[in-house]
Amino acid sequence: MSTRSRSLASLACASLALLLSSAAAHASFIANFHQNFDDTNTNTVFIFGAQGTEGTVSGNDGFNQNFTIDNTGVFSLGLGTAGRAMSQNGVVNNLSLLVESVDPISGLALNRRNFSTDMTTLIDIDGLSSEYRVLSIGGGDDGGSQMSVTATEDNTTVTITAPVVIDGNVADTPFQVVLDKGESVFYETAVGEDLSGSLVSANKDVAVFAGAKCADVPSNVSACDHLVQQQFGTENFDTEFLLVETPFAGSDQDLVRVIAAEDNTEVFVDGVSQGTIDSGEVLQIDSVGNAKVTSDKPVSVGQFMRGQSGSRTVGDPAFALIPSIDQLLDTYAFTTPVGSESFSQNQLNIAIAASDAGSLELDGALVDTTGFTLSNGILYGSIDVSVGSGIISAENPFLATLSGFDSFDSYLTPIASAFSPGVSPPPPPPPNPTEVVPLPASALLLLGGFGVMGALRRRKLRRAVT
Repeated sequence: MSTRSRSLASLACASLALLLSSAAAHASFIANFHQNFDDTNTNTVFIFGAQGTEGTVSGNDGFNQNFTIDNTGVFSLGLGTAGRAMSQNGVVNNLSLLVESVDPISGLALNRRNFSTDMTTLIDIDGLSSEYRVLSIGGGDDGGSQMSVTATEDNTTVTITAPVVIDGNVADTPFQVVLDKGESVFYETAVGEDLSGSLVSANKDVAVFAGAKCADVPSNVSACDHLVQQQFGTENFDTEFLLVETPFAGSDQDLVRVIAAEDNTEVFVDGVSQGTIDSGEVLQIDSVGNAKVTSDKPVSVGQFMRGQSGSRTVGDPAFALIPSIDQLLDTYAFTTPVGSESFSQNQLNIAIAASDAGSLELDGALVDTTGFTLSNGILYGSIDVSVGSGIISAENPFLATLSGFDSFDSYLTPIASAFSPGVSPPPPPPPNPTEVVPLPASALLLLGGFGVMGALRRRKLRRAVT
């Protein structure tokens, strides 16, 4: 590591320790991996937090690993070649891992193979839900759409209704599976089919991951890439989202998929209607750059990088579920993949109200936003970041996603959200509705930038943050 890299790592760790000294956060999450293009991939969990943070990683199969975060701010847990990848369709397995600490931590699960990689942020257990509408994608000739469900408590009854046949279960017909704590069940469709719209409901909170074995995005653009994202529960669907065009996208830009929680949901991009969808239906919108996506009823929004055979110059398909405007934070702790799993280029993708740009800091240094693109009061742009951990912050909430690139390979993921902040400081609890709270000056810029509804609605919190 160079002297400059060591200095940046030390600054990031010092900033993180200071941040955590005054902010509570949840300290456990579930890590799942799905089968990649083949079994030559490696599975890695990255755990990050303050130096000296200790914890355990455990699985129902007897896996047990202690960890201590060192002065880099990141603990890298290598699980070997396809070490925990789920592949047996409809069979209950013990491949899921539970990561726990008494101190604040966050986590990433990286499924890495040359030319077929993706990574997901891991949602705090307190941010999980009991109902999900799966958002994934189909297409490609190298495997189907995938999902897994993991129980957090014993005797969890999970009811699944999928739009296609999975493991012999008839399409659009509910079936059930019973899981104990830490047990998972995995499903994969036939080649080219799509699990999007699947309804997963349970009598207790569960973790749901979804993506694709190796998908072309869109289906007529090669090359395929593994996709995975931990899903948001329907209670955390929302109606206003910001999207930052991913780096190196070219003229084709990105592909966006929107799934509805309710019937007769109309979706807009920058105020222009894109159509109406019913509960569980997906609206696919191609060639989307920097944009604001809104809807008249709650939705979940997925952003997909296109394959490098189109106008994209670096990277390949990758997938991120985007937190809504209500769920954004003003400070994010993050890490890129590190060590042998690091990428040659890593970027933070930012959408921030123009009036807040002067307060945007990366590891304590002001960020130069002069190269960002201004649209309707919002600045959109990407920042190169070094390998390792860091802190990105501003005076008011803003969007930050993390991406990384190699030739025909990439990852894309959100960092945190209000209902699952991880090591990032959670937002303050909403005011008591019986109290009269003066509108802060910062809300004025939100009214002009993020919109009236985004400014006045409270963020959706799964549980009260303490």
